[in-house]
Amino acid sequence: MKSIVNDEQYGEIVYEESFWTGKKQLTIGNTKPEKISKNTFSFNDGEKFVAVTLKGNSKTGVKMIIGERTIQLSPPPKWYDIVLALPGFILILTWGNSVPLCNILPVVGGAIGGGLSAVLAFITFFAIKSANKIWLKMLIALAGAAVAFLICWGIGEALVAALGA
Repeated sequence: MKSIVNDEQYGEIVYEESFWTGKKQLTIGNTKPEKISKNTFSFNDGEKFVAVTLKGNSKTGVKMIIGERTIQLSPPPKWYDIVLALPGFILILTWGNSVPLCNILPVVGGAIGGGLSAVLAFITFFAIKSANKIWLKMLIALAGAAVAFLICWGIGEALVAALGA
């Protein structure tokens, strides 16, 4: 994830975070601050060296604290981003625990279905957070729920066939 913010005092601030490793890189103006620890950097603001601290991550929103100032580098997720990621998980949780529904279409529930649908809900959340338009967020949520249902349905059908029920 890459975020670019223009600040009146420090100019262009570029924040990059690796999705897989969480490694953070920061550029303030055209200067790369010296990395002190995972979330702390040292930066010469022209007069003196100041500590730059990063709070949060690309999933929860990132704030940069430099001296007494706090600069928002990436926004936190909106409440509806989180809510839109849940329907697939809730669908499998409900369907997998209902005998009449499983008689119609068997889906794997319990720990396997819950775990799979939870992983897919997290993936859906990350995809939703990266989308800008609300209609696209809703489309991603629908696709995530459909993928969760189809995978759990396929596993449920395989289990029923294997058990010969």
